[in-house]
Amino acid sequence: MGELAKNLVLASSSAYRKNQLAQLRLVFSSVAPDIDESPRTSERAHELALRLAEEKCLAVFGQTEADVVIGSDQVCVFDGQLYGKPGSREKAIKQLQTFSGNRIEFFTAVCVMSADGGIYKHNVPTTVTFRELSQMEIENYIAIDKPFDCAGSFKMESMGLSLFKAVESRDPSALLGLPLIKLCEFLRHAGFEIP
Repeated sequence: MGELAKNLVLASSSAYRKNQLAQLRLVFSSVAPDIDESPRTSERAHELALRLAEEKCLAVFGQTEADVVIGSDQVCVFDGQLYGKPGSREKAIKQLQTFSGNRIEFFTAVCVMSADGGIYKHNVPTTVTFRELSQMEIENYIAIDKPFDCAGSFKMESMGLSLFKAVESRDPSALLGLPLIKLCEFLRHAGFEIP
């Protein structure tokens, strides 16, 4: 591990992203970034995801004495409309009703910043094709996984896959919230040995 790679901070309070980063067996802490995640006027989904990933890094650098910070954000878009975390059973049902039988785009951005001024960022697009879902299937799924804190109203790491016909991505980990393939590349640039 390089000298600057001693204090690694994940700019997130997401349990999903923490679990993903833990897969790399690196010592890290996590800090919730305090930023406004509202989209700007006419900002497209991939632009929003990348901007928020970078702003999370900057916010955490301002709060900590980190050597390296990882920021990530995911944006879900369908038919030109952005979809966030549903937050409730009713909104999750409505999202899945909307997504049923359709192709939904997810943009998962990752940004790695180091104290020496290095900035690495990338956006991973993923297309999810939902199968036709009955109302009973939607309600049964939501009762099992309770995906109220997940963009798209599903948990990829759990029963969410049962809702899909297909997933297309260059990095299958991206849909979970943290694109590990690109992150590993960026962390190597920042001085980490992986594996």
